[in-house]
Amino acid sequence: MICSLSVRRAANAAMRGTAIGSQLKNCTSILSSGAGQGHKFKFSTNPHQREEDVLFMPPNLRIDYRSSASPFAGLKKISPAASASQDDELEARDRDRDISVENQGDDTDNEHEEDDSEDEEVGSYYSLVDQPEPSYVIPLPQRLNASVIEFASATSSGTLHLSEDVFGQNPIRTDILHRCVIYQRNKKRGRRNGGAKTKTIGEVSGSGKKVRNQKGGGIARAGHRRPAHWRGGAKAHGPKGSVQNYETKLNKKVRKLGLKMALSQKLKEGNFILVNTFSDVGTYKTKVIAQTLQNLAGIGGKAGTSAYIVDHVVDDADEDNEEAVITSLDGCDINLRVGCENIFRTKVANQQTINVYDILKYEKVIMSLSALEQLEKRYGEL
Repeated sequence: MICSLSVRRAANAAMRGTAIGSQLKNCTSILSSGAGQGHKFKFSTNPHQREEDVLFMPPNLRIDYRSSASPFAGLKKISPAASASQDDELEARDRDRDISVENQGDDTDNEHEEDDSEDEEVGSYYSLVDQPEPSYVIPLPQRLNASVIEFASATSSGTLHLSEDVFGQNPIRTDILHRCVIYQRNKKRGRRNGGAKTKTIGEVSGSGKKVRNQKGGGIARAGHRRPAHWRGGAKAHGPKGSVQNYETKLNKKVRKLGLKMALSQKLKEGNFILVNTFSDVGTYKTKVIAQTLQNLAGIGGKAGTSAYIVDHVVDDADEDNEEAVITSLDGCDINLRVGCENIFRTKVANQQTINVYDILKYEKVIMSLSALEQLEKRYGEL
């Protein structure tokens, strides 16, 4: 009995050893024929390695080719027949690959054949012949050489080297921009419910004498003439004049750094426009200024871009002189301020009120030379 049990166990162990040995042998043959010869196992469904002028989209990749973030943006979709001229060149490569795959066994060969047949049935090809050139960011030293534009004619009148401390922040820290935006919105929210207050039951006028007997009248008991449900009584659970302050604290250095980050980002995007002056328009008409902004950068209108216009004008004339000519309004050119009142998606402000929220809200930032001089003077050194 013991001998037969030991023989049976030995036979089962031998069978298990044979199966394991055959599996290891198959794995060794696959690795020696594939990885040993430089064969790379394909994890993509691309049936062929196309040339550089054709880009293949596999069927398991769901990307809208019209999206600007996709690798197929701006490419022309072609049919598989258009790229049939390359099939002859790929046949020799496929033939060599099939020969190397045949040594991997029947099961592996069948799986690869099924995958290749499925891949060849579906898929899209895109031509790289007319691929648009990518737009690269201008390096920092060349980026600071900004061109000065004539506001009336929208032509360049020269270049100016911007301050690297103000417009050359790199990298742009989005966390600082976020903190500045939250700080400004909370400050605008300010204080709420600061003056509403009602009289309590101890403050409202009225006698404290007991109105009627406690019992025997058949009606509710009353101890004084000031209950909340009586006319002339107190207000139940009214506001007590508590102030809700939503303002948050942010250090001045962080706010200055956030403004520099926002201006540097606009310059990096190419949305910073520097003009010589806004006084060369010389008219209050909105139609003229709107056309000037449209010619400058397509600003205004429902289909145009938004603009944040920054200026700095100070009248030197004496206020007591009645004959003095007023050229500024709230620190901006008066013609520009009055003419931009009804222009859609534009805002005119003095350089002292420039802030991170408005810079990020509007797409274009248009600044005069006088405003630039004051900004670099204030924020040149942190």
